[in-house]
Amino acid sequence: MDKTYTNKEGNLILEIRDEPLSAWLTIKKTGKLIDEYAIIALLEEAGIKSGFEEAVEYAQIHSLEKEFDIPFPVAMCKKDENKTILRYKFNPDILTAPEMEISYQTLAKLKVFKAGDTVAEYSHNIFEQKGSIYNIFGELIDASSVDPEQAIALAGENVAYDVQNCTYYLLKDGYPYVDEEGHISLLDSITLKASELPSDTIISCPIDLIIEGDLTYANLHCDANLRIEGEVHSCSIECKKDMLVTGDINASSAKGIIVWGNLECSSIHNSYIVCLNNIHFTNKLENSTVVCDGEIIGAPDRSEICGGLTQAGESITAFQAGSYNNTITEIEIAISPFYRNLLLILTKDLIRLKENKDINATAIVDLENRIQNYEILLDDKLNQFLNREQKDTKRISIQDISRPPIIYRILKHSYEINKREKKIEFIEKE
Repeated sequence: MDKTYTNKEGNLILEIRDEPLSAWLTIKKTGKLIDEYAIIALLEEAGIKSGFEEAVEYAQIHSLEKEFDIPFPVAMCKKDENKTILRYKFNPDILTAPEMEISYQTLAKLKVFKAGDTVAEYSHNIFEQKGSIYNIFGELIDASSVDPEQAIALAGENVAYDVQNCTYYLLKDGYPYVDEEGHISLLDSITLKASELPSDTIISCPIDLIIEGDLTYANLHCDANLRIEGEVHSCSIECKKDMLVTGDINASSAKGIIVWGNLECSSIHNSYIVCLNNIHFTNKLENSTVVCDGEIIGAPDRSEICGGLTQAGESITAFQAGSYNNTITEIEIAISPFYRNLLLILTKDLIRLKENKDINATAIVDLENRIQNYEILLDDKLNQFLNREQKDTKRISIQDISRPPIIYRILKHSYEINKREKKIEFIEKE
C-alpha cells in the first residue's frame, strides 16, 4: 500500500509507491523558497537511503522535468526477477543415460552422495544482477524467484525438494544425474558386464552392484549389496551388505571373500569365505574354509560339505557330508568364527605392511585401529555367549550320509566319524 509523508509547511509531499518500489516528491507552488534541508529531512523521515541514481536515470529516460505540483522520482528500485540459477553439486555431464549399462571407467569418475546430502540448489549472484542490489530503504534485494510447484516437479525418485531452502537432497545413497527431461534423478544401483572388465581390475562401488557374467581375477569392494550373475573365479571380494552369486565360487583363496551380510551361492570350491551373518548354498562346500557367525544352510535334497573346514556360530545343516577321497572334513560350531578369522586376515596384512614401515606408516596406524575395534567386538561376542539364554541351542544336522573321516565339533565337544553313517545330528551339551 502506498504511503505519503508531508512536511510541517505542507509544501513538500513524499509518496512511497509499492510497485515498483519508488519515492516521488511533489513540491507545491507557494512562492516561497524551498529549503533543500527540508527535502533531506523528509527523505530521512521516510527512511529512504538508496535508489537516487536509479531515479535520475529513470527521469532522463522518460524525459521527466521537475515542475511544481507534479510528482517526480527521487529514489527508485529496479527489480530483476529472473536471475535465479539451478546449481548442481555434481557433474551433470558424466551420467547422461544411466538406464543403459555404464563402464567401470565411468564408475571411477563418479562421486557418490549420501542420503540427506544436498545435490542442487537455486541461487543467484547479486553482482551479476542487472537490477538494483538494494531497495530504496537500503535493504538487500532477493531477486531470486522460484516457483515451488515447478521446483518440486523436477525432483525424481528418491530425490526431495526443500521449499524453504530451495535445495534438492537425496533420500538414498547414490549417484545423482539429470535425465533427458531435466529431472534431478538418482542412480542407486550399478550394472557392469563382466566381459568388459580387464583381468586384475580393481573395482570399488559404494552402492548396489550387479555384475553380469562370470567374474575372474578381480579385486572388488562393494559398500552395499552385490549380485554376480555368473561364477566367481580367483577373486578377492569384500561386500559390506548381502552378496548373491547365481553360480559357483571357485579358487578364491588368496585373499578370500569377506561378506558383512548374508551370502547365497550355488557351490564353493577351494576358496576362503568369511561371512558375518548366514550362508545359503545349493550344491557343495568343497575343500574350502567357510565360516560365518550365523547359520550355514544347504539345500535339503542335494547339498554336500566335502573336505575343508566349515564353521558357524549358530547351526550347520546339509544333506550329506564327507569327501570321496578320504580327505578329512571338519564341521564345527564355534564362538564368533567371523571376527576370529577376520582378525587373522588383518593381522597377516599388518605383518606385510610392516615390512616397509616408512612407506606404509599411515596404513599401519589405520589397520591397527581396525584390529583394535574388531578385538573389542570379538570380546562382546564372547560376553554375549556367556550371558545367553539356554534356549539358544547350537546344532549340526546332516540329513543323509556322512562319509568318513569327519570331525564334528560343537564348542568344546568333538565327535569323530570313522565309518559311514546316515542321518546325524549333534546338539550342544552343557
